[in-house]
Amino acid sequence: MIVVSNASPLVALAQADRLSILKALFKRLLIPEAVRQETVDQCPVPEQRQRIEAAIGDFIFVAAPVTVHGFSRNLGQGEQGVLALALERRADLLLMDDRKARNEATDHGLQCAYTTERL
Repeated sequence: MIVVSNASPLVALAQADRLSILKALFKRLLIPEAVRQETVDQCPVPEQRQRIEAAIGDFIFVAAPVTVHGFSRNLGQGEQGVLALALERRADLLLMDDRKARNEATDHGLQCAYTTERL
């Protein structure tokens, strides 16, 4: 199963110290570099950053989309990277909280799950 994650589900589960749920459910997650930067380099909470850093290389892997994709909605870098990676790898599931990004994913035939409702 190919699963690609955006930052917000990782941050939410790292905050609750429950990233292990993702490992148990999916064994392996892919994230684009923009999500790694958002969850590690730009994370203001040391405990969350450390938990996500530890998961990277264990069951979270950074992968780069090959092609630049155009999307109909105004999306952040992380969301664009997640969608591009999911399309290229033919992901079975995206973990993405932002509703606008989930709508874009649905338009492209991608299935999403989320941790919180984001408008």
